[in-house]
Amino acid sequence: MHGSGADGGREKATAGSWWAAAVANLLIGMLAIVPGVCVRWLLNRYALFHCITGFGCGGTSPDQTVGMTLGAVLGGGFVLGMVLVVDVLVPWQEGRPLHLWLGMTTLVPAPFAVAQAAGWI
Repeated sequence: MHGSGADGGREKATAGSWWAAAVANLLIGMLAIVPGVCVRWLLNRYALFHCITGFGCGGTSPDQTVGMTLGAVLGGGFVLGMVLVVDVLVPWQEGRPLHLWLGMTTLVPAPFAVAQAAGWI
């Protein structure tokens, strides 16, 4: 049946959902730059910060530690929530293939990696 759209619609929907999944996860990755920078800052500062008394020592810490920790925790939670909604709940509700959307979550760290490699952050 030439005009029924039984096969043609499915092929177009698959190609469209592939692009939609890629773009959505790249946009989530753009938001993930903020907690990524916070985590990188914390790792760089505390890797150089020597604490002899053990975990949670009472010595002085860098000034922006609380802000960066909040940025990492709240930003990371927001990004994980976005991944849950965009890549699991919405495709599941609309009947889209979950394996395609979950596979595209590998693109989330790509904007951070590109910005880091280019020296923008």
